[in-house]
Amino acid sequence: MNLRPKSPHRRHFPRFFCWLLVLTALGAVARPASAEASHTHTAPGRVAQNLSDGWRFHLGQPEADPRAAGFDDRRWQRVSVPHNWNRIGNYDETRRSDADTTRGIGWYRLRFTAPPADGRRAYLQFDAASIIADVWLNGEKLGRHEGAFSRFRLDATDALREGDNVLAVRVDNSAPDPGSATANIVPISGDFFMYGGLYRPVSLIRVGQAHVELQDYGSAGVYERVLALDDRSARVAVRTELRNDAKRDGVFRLVTTIRDASGRAVASDRQDVSLAAGAARSVSAELSIADPRRWDGRRDPYLYRTTVELRDPSGALLDRVEQPLGLRTIRVDADKGFFLNDRHVELHGVTRHQDRLDKGWALSRNDHAEDMRLIEELGANTIRLSHYNQAQPFYDLADRHGMILWAELGLVNLTAPKGEKDMPPAMMASARRQLKELIRQNYNHPSVGFWSIGNEVTNWSSKGLTPKGGARAAMEALDRVAKAEDATRPTTLAVCCEPLPGEIDKGQERTSGSADTVGYNLYLGWYSTGHVEDAARLGDVMGGLHAEHPGLPIGVGEYGGGGAVTQHTDNVRGGKLESISRPQPEEAEAAIHELSWKALEPLDFLWGSYVWQMFDSTSDLRQEGDSSDINTKGLVTFDRKTKKDAYYFYQAAWRTDAPILHLAERHYVDRAYRTVDVRAYSNAARAELTLNDRAIGSARCADHVCVWPKVRLAMGVNRLRASAERDGRIATDAIAWTYDGPERALHVRAGTLTGVRLANGTRYGSDNYFDGGTGHTLNPFKRELYAGDGSNTNPPKKVVGTETPELYASWRAAQRFGYDLPVPDGEYRVVIHLFEPEGLKPGERVFSVTASGGETRRGIDPARLAGGTLRAATIRMTGAARNGVLRLDFAADRGEALVSAIDVLPRD
Repeated sequence: MNLRPKSPHRRHFPRFFCWLLVLTALGAVARPASAEASHTHTAPGRVAQNLSDGWRFHLGQPEADPRAAGFDDRRWQRVSVPHNWNRIGNYDETRRSDADTTRGIGWYRLRFTAPPADGRRAYLQFDAASIIADVWLNGEKLGRHEGAFSRFRLDATDALREGDNVLAVRVDNSAPDPGSATANIVPISGDFFMYGGLYRPVSLIRVGQAHVELQDYGSAGVYERVLALDDRSARVAVRTELRNDAKRDGVFRLVTTIRDASGRAVASDRQDVSLAAGAARSVSAELSIADPRRWDGRRDPYLYRTTVELRDPSGALLDRVEQPLGLRTIRVDADKGFFLNDRHVELHGVTRHQDRLDKGWALSRNDHAEDMRLIEELGANTIRLSHYNQAQPFYDLADRHGMILWAELGLVNLTAPKGEKDMPPAMMASARRQLKELIRQNYNHPSVGFWSIGNEVTNWSSKGLTPKGGARAAMEALDRVAKAEDATRPTTLAVCCEPLPGEIDKGQERTSGSADTVGYNLYLGWYSTGHVEDAARLGDVMGGLHAEHPGLPIGVGEYGGGGAVTQHTDNVRGGKLESISRPQPEEAEAAIHELSWKALEPLDFLWGSYVWQMFDSTSDLRQEGDSSDINTKGLVTFDRKTKKDAYYFYQAAWRTDAPILHLAERHYVDRAYRTVDVRAYSNAARAELTLNDRAIGSARCADHVCVWPKVRLAMGVNRLRASAERDGRIATDAIAWTYDGPERALHVRAGTLTGVRLANGTRYGSDNYFDGGTGHTLNPFKRELYAGDGSNTNPPKKVVGTETPELYASWRAAQRFGYDLPVPDGEYRVVIHLFEPEGLKPGERVFSVTASGGETRRGIDPARLAGGTLRAATIRMTGAARNGVLRLDFAADRGEALVSAIDVLPRD
């Protein structure tokens, strides 16, 4: 980007900017007119013209040169800005037919009318363009910006004409392949799609020759810092970056005023400032506020406003910038966590990507407001802006709603191209520039609590991790940049790939400790083993990391799992999760969060913990759950229409302002089994349940989870209603389930989280009613073979000798395990489906099965019985149910006992 050199600034108080012009209702800062309107807004001394409508767009490089003012673009597509050209992500196992994942060049052209210059200077402001933007006005090149996530401005004074003008912008979101234009622009890796386009607003700013600096890394040119704060007074330093582009020296008056939320002036400073022709300088003021009211997070997000006005000797207003001011202090303790205004605050929150279904990154203010509303209703008090600088309206909302923000540099995964050790100088320059943009543009937002210098950063070769690479050196260098820009806030970074306590060190790069704090990204129960119960270890792991790093404040940067609202399981412990494949039952996601939060909640030393993630988001690396090109770990679906069960669990765990009650598994309407556990989430001590107006009873809500075990459904529609009381107020909820299966039969698909319906109509539920054993899948997803297309082993294994191979795709195995199968009392036929899945020879796996009230079959040898491995076999026996349960016991003589499916059928 072609920017003028900046004047020096002190290490402890960097320059920055936030937004410009007209104060909106969300308005912590001055900003251009809304992207939804195309008219001109005027503020004293400064004019912003919104350039949202009338654009023409062409994907790819046209044959003729579109930079020329006379270029004919009438056949180009009509678009409005914000705009991105990619379309990706849908809830279907096949990628949408209208998907567009083009990475490359797109051209934008706009004809607009400018009023007379009136001696003003003109700047084009782009709130973001992905990834590279080259800009021409009336055929004259204004400059280039590299980096997808930050605002930038270009001086358009000499190229702008009174009347008709033509603006041309070439945007390039090419993949960062070797030799490409984006090869050294961070991020060069990431599990999210890099949309292309002018996806945030564009405006034309006209301002006097003397003005607040407009080319300071996209900042507001005004920086506030709280010097001292107590109940009696606050001292605030305000530094303003000024520039005089006139051809003569001048003396100007700089007026700095702080107003409270009602608009009443509470502090003011006036200075006469000399500005040499063509020169820039910093001017500092120190103001005192009596009886200050603190910005106190969710409890009281009180905002003052700082207004800086530059006037000429006659008193005429030349420029005016307004910024938010929140009076607050923050600190982090390695043993006691996060403190806001010397008050300990448990930070529990979510991460947020900036995209949504069918809109990509081109969001409106209403979109941002809806996201904040959903997060607020959840009960969170902090948000991690993953993994890049997000739009100014969202920072404004965080200020107003009292959210603590983890604001992050878009440096993800790689600090160098794969196989290289050290960060290339051009890539380091990109990271430094984008980090300065992040900090300077958001410096005045009191909501920003942490500057993050990267996410899961390491160096990777084609064979995996590169031992002792240059990632740590790069992070330490960026940490120094962040501290030079702003020493008032702690730095942090997210770490994923270091050995955990008790694990073997395989030479992974260690970046923890290269920033003031660290957040560990840990997916226990998801990527770790694929068994949800592993999530219960999260507290022990964090305790071990705290012991290993006693002086380092640690938190949890990410945790969780995926959930598809159209995929369900009858028992989350029935089989292994497929973390980047299919299926991903909604109930498994909820269970991981239940166990994870139970483990994290008691840990007072954590400075914060962040659920990954608030909303499903785009990733062209993923074909998983019930979707294509979507990361399914959101608490809310990509379109913001459906809240998953895990959302309501956190409402119950985090909210105390109202009674919360939610009957879980509401999306699993058509039930596979008649006997079920009914679950609810609540912040009350107990909850009551009725089924079809029949009282089921009261359940204790332990760790915010209420369970009514072994509830037997009626045939047809079942209406469940629950109620709970907290602080004298009642919460209620109701759902309806259906059961249309057999009355006296049961069909279990063992070892898996999913059921199946055979061609003959027989429905098998997922593995359930077991005790002991481990679930296995015949064709598990091989992460080491992952190529981003959901591919699995090739070719897959297949069991032969059966017309129903679906019943032999998984199995449960152990030395001993059993099933308590809920069926009405009586005599039954039992069919045991099995096969030899592991290549054992006859005699190497031998076991027995006993059915209650019936017979015992001994010497079962799957390989001998079926005549080889991967061949289907069945065992038929009799049994009886007493007190509503038929018991099966499996016991091994050699190897492990196993079963792949079970049929319980009436004998008559």
